Parts: sequence; structure tokens; C-alpha cells
Amino acid sequence: MSKNRIRLEICGVECVIGSDDSEEYIRAIGAEVARSMNAMCRQNERISIATAAVFAALNYCDDAQKAKAAADNLRAQIKNYVEDASHARMEADEARREADRLSREVQRLRARLAEEETDEPKPESPPQHKMQEEKPAPAETPQPQENAPETVDPDAEKGFISFFEKKTDEE
Repeated sequence: MSKNRIRLEICGVECVIGSDDSEEYIRAIGAEVARSMNAMCRQNERISIATAAVFAALNYCDDAQKAKAAADNLRAQIKNYVEDASHARMEADEARREADRLSREVQRLRARLAEEETDEPKPESPPQHKMQEEKPAPAETPQPQENAPETVDPDAEKGFISFFEKKTDEE
């Protein structure tokens, strides 16, 4: 990019600036310096243009140093945040691996438990007459509802098994 030559007038002093920056940017900077120097001259009518320029330069250098310190501070904070995020990501990855390991362990233990359950002999079922003894007493027989199919109570006079047995004396 070629150097731009810009003619500025600040507080009655004409100067030519050569810069790689755009003309709009240089004019904006010149206008800011002129505002600062004019404000100092209004505050103290006895101040010279040279003294106002020195004070303006000091103010802008002070602002630049503070901005640089703030930028450095922000960079340090960002660096710390990036490190914290990296540590958190590593911890999350480690926790994910541990969760996967535990999930595999649970699956392995469930498979082993299922295998052991199939290997164990099943206890024989108790005799039927004992089942009848263990049943609680039947509650009151509910009244059939209208249009409801009739139900048969297998425990009414005979046991459940004898209800389904073929009656040989009726043949």
C-alpha cells in the first residue's frame, strides 16, 4: 500500500502526515488531537499551543499504556480460561472413559448373573394341595353385572384341579 500524504491543521498549526493508514483514519485522529488541545486552551487561556500539544501527547500516551495493560490483562485471562477449558475437557474425557468402563463392567456382571441363573437348578414347584392352603380366603363373590358373561368359581365345591378333571362317572 502506498503512503498517503494528508494535510492537517491542528490549533492553527498546519502539518503534512505521511501514513499507510487511510485518509479518513488520519483525519479522525487529527480531529481528536485538535479537540483535546482546544479543550486545554479553553480551560487555561495562558497555555501555549506547544504546552497544550505536550499535555495532549502525555494524555494519549497514558491512555495507550493503560489500554496496553488492559489488553495484556485480558490476554492473560483468556490464556487462563483456555487452560481451564483444556483441563475441564481432559477431565470430561476421563470421566467419559470411566463411565464407559463402568457400563461395560455392568454389562459383564449382568451377563454373568444371567449365566449363573440359567446354570442353577430350578426348585420343584410345591404340591397343589399346599397351594390351596396358602391361598387367602376368597372374598365375597361379586354380583355379575348386567350383560356380563357368567363366571365360574372353581373353588366353589371342588378344588381348581378337580374342576378341570374329566368326570368319569357321568360317561
